[in-house]
Amino acid sequence: MLNHNQAYWQQKGASLTVEAILAQPRLWQEGLAQVKARRSDIQAFWQQCGAHTRVVMTGAGSSLLAAQASVNWLRTVLPRQIDVIPATDLVLTPGMIDDHVCLVSVSSSGNTPETVTVVEQALAAHPQLCHLAITNNAGSRLATLAEQHPAGLFIPVPDGTSNGSFAATSEFTMPLWYLMLLLAPECWDEAEHVLPVLQRGAGYFLTHYADTLEQWAAEPRNTMVAIGSLSLKAVACETSLKLLEMGNGQVMTAWHSMLEFRHGPKLIINRDVTVIGYLAARPEIHRYDYDMLVELTGERSAGAQVVAIGHDVLPEGKKPADLYFHFASPELADYHESWATLLYVLFAQLAGLYRAIALGVTPDMPSRDGKVTKVANVTVY
Repeated sequence: MLNHNQAYWQQKGASLTVEAILAQPRLWQEGLAQVKARRSDIQAFWQQCGAHTRVVMTGAGSSLLAAQASVNWLRTVLPRQIDVIPATDLVLTPGMIDDHVCLVSVSSSGNTPETVTVVEQALAAHPQLCHLAITNNAGSRLATLAEQHPAGLFIPVPDGTSNGSFAATSEFTMPLWYLMLLLAPECWDEAEHVLPVLQRGAGYFLTHYADTLEQWAAEPRNTMVAIGSLSLKAVACETSLKLLEMGNGQVMTAWHSMLEFRHGPKLIINRDVTVIGYLAARPEIHRYDYDMLVELTGERSAGAQVVAIGHDVLPEGKKPADLYFHFASPELADYHESWATLLYVLFAQLAGLYRAIALGVTPDMPSRDGKVTKVANVTVY
């Protein structure tokens, strides 16, 4: 299991987290098969919605980030208007939903209070509304709402997607995978072509970098900033969230858009910060990302560090950062960066795992004082 045996991970309180990380490539394949088995239901759902219905994806936390990671690709392949609105906003302004919306609720637990309330209020106010629920919990409130609604759809994820770990790595990648499959069924051929690339890249990364990342995370790193462009901005945010959550608040984190980082935020390199930069695979985006990281590496303070994550080995002589990790996946340069987010987030997952252990935190349940729970406690009015 990665670079240690099962007994080690159990002793560190990390066995569930490790199992969840390693299971993702298999779950992506099983999820594709389960979705394809419901082809007729999916086609009937979108026919019922109508060709000009506006799609609104909503959720909170990592589930919302999954929607944000997918939306740029979805906008390139679908004729519909597609928006992402946080459930934490919609619960305050329910009037943003009308009769001409297909509401896509995204929640790994399926019981996120704000997301559940948004859907309940929307269905009560607009009974003809189409509702697609994407959740890892078939027994959840959101799944029930979709299954009982005449214009609703819920398709379960593979067994074992949620295994109880706090980090819940599949709570980002499986909703992301399902969003891209269920909202664009006409693009399943593309998903089938990119899947082996993703699986091979994940295998390479987990096999080649576990030891190196463990050593890196053992060094004092208590201020980390992640940056990325377009869909990879969602991965940067997920990186910030994972390092903060799994370190139980001991790691101060932030995230920014890659190019926006120049406009003030980059001054943080004057202190002992670690900047994590995600290099897009597509050449027209990669060149901007590369220039940004080279600039940061050249200007950083002696106590700062720049870490780059890319899709493949760089040409000889190219060094955009102090450290560089990749997935040995040159094919990703031919795909939209939304697909690459499924791979790039593996860095965040391993970094969070190993940094938590270095801090003496148990990754499976870092927040033992109950200040943060798997499903937030919210009073909804």
